[in-house]
Amino acid sequence: MDDKKKLSKEEKAKLKLEKANTKKTLKEEKKKQFDELFQTIQGHDGTHEGKLKAARNKKIKKHKDKISLKQVAKEGPVKFLKEINKIKWSTRENLSMKFLWVIVFILIFGIFFFLVDYGLQHLFVEIKII
Repeated sequence: MDDKKKLSKEEKAKLKLEKANTKKTLKEEKKKQFDELFQTIQGHDGTHEGKLKAARNKKIKKHKDKISLKQVAKEGPVKFLKEINKIKWSTRENLSMKFLWVIVFILIFGIFFFLVDYGLQHLFVEIKII
């Protein structure tokens, strides 16, 4: 604290200027790093020309080789069964509980909409719209 009080106004101004310059250089370095990272990830510098160059330089995807029908006929069912066996099927109890919940909610919503329709119908009759 004592050192800061002893510094003259000119020295304080110089210190402030140095701090500002270091902040500015750090900010510029971070921006350069970000731009380089962006360019490596995107493959272009963000300009329209850069995007066009990157699009031209991208490799065209190779088409998959055609598979013979005999090979598909042999391997298809085996692959299908392997995938089916990976599925975790619900138990009978679990399915019956889900079924009951669906039926309960259908009844609840059916009754709700019946009452809303009934109420609106009588309201319109009272207002003499219908």
